[in-house]
Amino acid sequence: MGNSINENKRKTQAHGYNNLIFLEGIDIICRKAKPEDKTQWNNVVKESLNGTFYHTWEWKEVIEKGFGSEAFPVVVEDEQEKKIVGIFPFFLKNAFEYNKIVKYFPFISNNFQIGCSPYYKVYSFGGPCVLSSITDSDEIYNLMFDLIDKYSKNKKSVISHLMYPYHNCLDSAFTQNGYKMVRSRKTTVVNIDKDLGEICKGFKKQFSKDIRRATKSGVNIYESQNHIEEIDLFFNVFQRALIDRIFEQNNNDSTKIRGALLPYSYFLEMRDLLFPEKMARLFFAEYNGIKIGAQINYYYKDTMYLGITSVLRGYNNLNASKLLIWHSIVDGKRNNFKRIDLSGLHPDELHGQYKFKMGFNGEVKEIKEYTKSYRYKEIK
Repeated sequence: MGNSINENKRKTQAHGYNNLIFLEGIDIICRKAKPEDKTQWNNVVKESLNGTFYHTWEWKEVIEKGFGSEAFPVVVEDEQEKKIVGIFPFFLKNAFEYNKIVKYFPFISNNFQIGCSPYYKVYSFGGPCVLSSITDSDEIYNLMFDLIDKYSKNKKSVISHLMYPYHNCLDSAFTQNGYKMVRSRKTTVVNIDKDLGEICKGFKKQFSKDIRRATKSGVNIYESQNHIEEIDLFFNVFQRALIDRIFEQNNNDSTKIRGALLPYSYFLEMRDLLFPEKMARLFFAEYNGIKIGAQINYYYKDTMYLGITSVLRGYNNLNASKLLIWHSIVDGKRNNFKRIDLSGLHPDELHGQYKFKMGFNGEVKEIKEYTKSYRYKEIK
């Protein structure tokens, strides 16, 4: 396949959930991904501007198996060269997941789904990726959007799409395909591609003092050497502690802990799919022989992503959470990573989470939210 697609010579046919383009004897097909596409899928993610850890095949598998999510992953392939040039992870979620209607009227709730990319439950990014060498990338984007649009309409149950791309290179592709940017979320990304002393100087002054104090107090950070067993410890102790803390911080409002209610199967899939590839790593903070804190990080390209951090009740004064992040920065720099994404900012700048993460002197990055409606007339 060449690096461009001639619009005037293109003819498109639809075959089930496949879209075919015939271009001077070359077949370009847009279809649902297959297991044997894994290597080429990941190659597209690696070479794409929008490609992140959350676009990888491994993460897609974690979501599908860990959450039991229905998925419709899409690829665009040059059939002549047997080369995948575009990918699009796409998942479905129940629109009434936390509503009592799911329990009492499942036959109704199952008829209302939201298509999402990325999967909405955990901090992540989504949307399509195309090889950076493709000059007419809009053509490839449109093919994938068209197939997902067709899939959603045929499902009948899909009422809307919800998407969070990482890079603004997709702005026009979303607009051209009927999506509206409804709001933006924020994250903060710390540049660690410089001297450690310079990085530390950028921190909020109190943070640097707290990190030194934690070290002098005897808090020790180390990586788990037995993640097969210790992922259970993380789930049963530290994930539980995180849920309890969020519950208390929100006046015992159970609706506020939904984001932290992650199934055990999710952690098992991370253990089996991500840890062996060093795409995820587990760290503990220990004090006087007791594990008082834990953190899971994700790794891809030159970026680390803060996964989940939790410190046990009664040990917050030891500043283990700050030391865990500082250790991640030091370790990441040693392994040639250039930045760490602290995985989301609270929308309220006065909130403790916002102040905590901004204390590491990261750059605020806007993540746009795009939606598309499929109500009533659109799905007839």
